[in-house]
Amino acid sequence: MNTEYLKQIINFLDNQKLNYELIESLNITVYNNFNCYYLLIEDSILYAITIGQVDGDKSQFFFKNLQEVARLKNGEKLIFIMDTSQLDSIPSSAREEIHFFDLSFRKYWSEFLFIYDGVGKVIIDLYETHKPENLVGVEKVSNPQLAIDYAINGKKPDPFSDDYLHSLTRKELIYEIKELKAKQNGSKDKIEKESNSLIETLNDLSWKGKDTKLMKIDGEDSLKPIYALINTIINDFKELNKELEELKDNFYNQLQFQVGEVLYQEASLRAIFDSLESVVWMVDADFNLLAFNNKFHHHVKRHYGISPEVGMNLLEQNELASQYDNTIKRINLALSGKEENYRDFYKENGKVNKVVDSKIFPVEVNKHISGVVCITDDITESFEVKERIKSNERIIASVNKNISEAIYRSTHDQGLIFINEAFVKMFGFDSKEELYHHSKLNSLYANPEDRERLGNLLIKKKEVTNVEVQFRKKNGEIFTGLISSMVSEDEEGAKYFDGAIRDVSAIKSAQEKLKKQNRELKKLNTELDSFVYSASHDLKAPLSSVKGLINLAKNENDKDKLAHYLDLVDKSINKLDDFIKDIVDLSRNARQEVKAEPIDFEEIVQDTLDNYQYLENYDKIEKRLKIGSDVKFYSDKRRIKVIFNNLVSNSIRYFNPYIDNPKVEIEIKVDQEKAVVKISDNGLGIDNQYLEKIFDMFFRASNNSKGTGIGLYIVKETIQKVKGEIQVKSKIEKGTVFTVKLPNLNI
Repeated sequence: MNTEYLKQIINFLDNQKLNYELIESLNITVYNNFNCYYLLIEDSILYAITIGQVDGDKSQFFFKNLQEVARLKNGEKLIFIMDTSQLDSIPSSAREEIHFFDLSFRKYWSEFLFIYDGVGKVIIDLYETHKPENLVGVEKVSNPQLAIDYAINGKKPDPFSDDYLHSLTRKELIYEIKELKAKQNGSKDKIEKESNSLIETLNDLSWKGKDTKLMKIDGEDSLKPIYALINTIINDFKELNKELEELKDNFYNQLQFQVGEVLYQEASLRAIFDSLESVVWMVDADFNLLAFNNKFHHHVKRHYGISPEVGMNLLEQNELASQYDNTIKRINLALSGKEENYRDFYKENGKVNKVVDSKIFPVEVNKHISGVVCITDDITESFEVKERIKSNERIIASVNKNISEAIYRSTHDQGLIFINEAFVKMFGFDSKEELYHHSKLNSLYANPEDRERLGNLLIKKKEVTNVEVQFRKKNGEIFTGLISSMVSEDEEGAKYFDGAIRDVSAIKSAQEKLKKQNRELKKLNTELDSFVYSASHDLKAPLSSVKGLINLAKNENDKDKLAHYLDLVDKSINKLDDFIKDIVDLSRNARQEVKAEPIDFEEIVQDTLDNYQYLENYDKIEKRLKIGSDVKFYSDKRRIKVIFNNLVSNSIRYFNPYIDNPKVEIEIKVDQEKAVVKISDNGLGIDNQYLEKIFDMFFRASNNSKGTGIGLYIVKETIQKVKGEIQVKSKIEKGTVFTVKLPNLNI
């Protein structure tokens, strides 16, 4: 490559005594016909020179290295001078890769100077025509010396500007005019010579096309920008011609490949076509044969003595036309756009001896029906098999119609191979097919291991009768069945398990219900005996006390004693009232259904405390509440109140009067599944020997008991009614803790 131009620039820098660095690591010198050099001048100016013939790949290389140079100053912006005047041309592939005019690329430069000469002029003129907005802030400078001077010292007036001419003396002005005239006269011959060279190149481009040589550009040529533009046009023409040749080659290659693919696919389809068991043929709208397979050829040849050929008109073949009258009607229907399936029965001596299925459908090409395809199958054998199967199924269905037991046949490997409708209904499936394809028959057993156990038992004993097994329906429901089964074996040694299942869930349920009722009846009888005995005592004692106090009051004149008698009567009546309330709660709990409703624990606790605020010693006891409820909780509100009333009242009644800080703590934690209620006190406590009995009816741990004796019994029965549970811990003189777990009935 010619490096004279680079030497000229370096000589100018040396003459101007400017500091500069040629960035060797990023210069591009790997091409025979293209070089690029980066000069860093005075540590603040980047001068980029491109020489020779450029294309898209070289442009990408140039801009990649240009970005590397821009980053050398670690964010400090440089003045950028771009010199493309020594390029032969700027073809389209290179123009597509020009980025130094991109606004995003400007961030690297404080100023941008462009040498407006040669190809540089072509580039600027193209951008001024097509993308003028990208030239905003770009300074055009006529030559490198002016550009470097501009970058160092700032912009100077144009040598022939008005300001410059006005500054000249008359003598200096005359001298400038004579010099300019001499230059013009001396360049006339040169311009004529350059014009002839330009015309010769344009003629070559017209005649030789892609073989036209690029114009040689002399640094002193006045038409250098025009030469550069002509070279650009020549290179564009060559690139377009090259792309055209590549497109032609690709087209022919793809065409050959696609033709090969079509021929291969046609051969493959023909092989498939001829291998079909069906008789397949195609006709156009005039009933000319378009295609057919070997089965059609053999069928027509054997039955009508005709060798069909593509193009043959079926209507002109008398042997075919007379036999195909019905088929011709169907083809006409398909030509109207309708697809149909047909089944024809052929009889001999009044009996069906042949069954044929046909499918006739139109073929559309570009939304136009171009023909009709006919596909015919002789299904006589399969039809007869299906009919025999249907007949057998009707017989079996008739036999099984009134049988409620589930009848089945199964094998170890295939699973169920026969079941009746009762089997489907018993296990809650939708159809027999669903059970035939049910891969996990173990899931029909509540205990999946029972199937294997029964199978082994059958192989060992050959037959079992009325074995009770828990089965599982499709919806997960468990039922009890009695299974009777036997093992049979065919000629090939395959084992079959035949059996019947009888659903005895109703019988089992009735038995369990009867047992439960008996247990409940025994419990009720026991509780009734206890209740009658205790209730008569607990009702009679307060009444007797009231009666005696009334008799005493009749003969008493002392007001203080009368007031004391009345107070004792009030206590007896309150005790009787508490007993009646407990009986009412017990009765309601036993008879009324559970009603799920939102529970506000804070409200219930406060109501409970309010109910007992007038109890003796209430004010001496500290009440601590801790309720954590971030979710909605549902239960039976009336029963929850009964539980709280009894447990809280016990904590208050049986407080320890011998300690300084008697207290009752109520802690409630609620989550999505349950509520945990903990009611604790530091009261008198319960002896450990009585903890298992405190929930029995009318049980009192001591003669000093102040309650009715059925309060904790009611609590236990009420908690069981809402599916909850209760636990108690207690120590004498230390206190008692009741923990109640209640399920959230909303889930």
